[in-house]
Amino acid sequence: MKKATKKVVKSQPARRTGNTWNIQEKAIREMERGLQNLHKQNYAEALVHFQAIRDGYPQEMELLDRAQMYARVCRNMMEEKKSTAQRKPEEMFYLGVMKANEARYEEAVDLLDRALQLYPRDDKTHYVMASTRALKGDRELALTHLKEAIELNGANRIYAQNDPDFEPIRGDDGFQNLIYPDEA
Repeated sequence: MKKATKKVVKSQPARRTGNTWNIQEKAIREMERGLQNLHKQNYAEALVHFQAIRDGYPQEMELLDRAQMYARVCRNMMEEKKSTAQRKPEEMFYLGVMKANEARYEEAVDLLDRALQLYPRDDKTHYVMASTRALKGDRELALTHLKEAIELNGANRIYAQNDPDFEPIRGDDGFQNLIYPDEA
């Protein structure tokens, strides 16, 4: 006769149920705070919230993935701001030209101004600053920079004669006197 064997059933360890909704709500609040700071371009503060999700809520996989992505964006933006401050005058000049071509005149003026602070006798930068100021409606500053550009390089007078960027001030006596000095 065979002996009856008992099957031993191993029980699964009890899962820790806790209040997962409470954990998830806290993680979502961190994400919201991070996104609010990201939209305000407070990258360092936003990064703190995204890292808090990474450190405190590793079980929230979807939020964790997004938080890590946003954290990379914050680090990249902070690095870009740092590198922008260390750019060379010619890099700022070309960035200023790009911003002016995109009709982002405030940003263009800021970049061109920083380039001129580092290299105040650059006729190209004065010329682009003059055309950007003209497009922006800053007549006096446009004429000041155009005068400087022409004094540094007489060829700028010829360029300005046909440059459509100067249309807003083309009829101005100050512009005419700079462009056609012999006729004044």
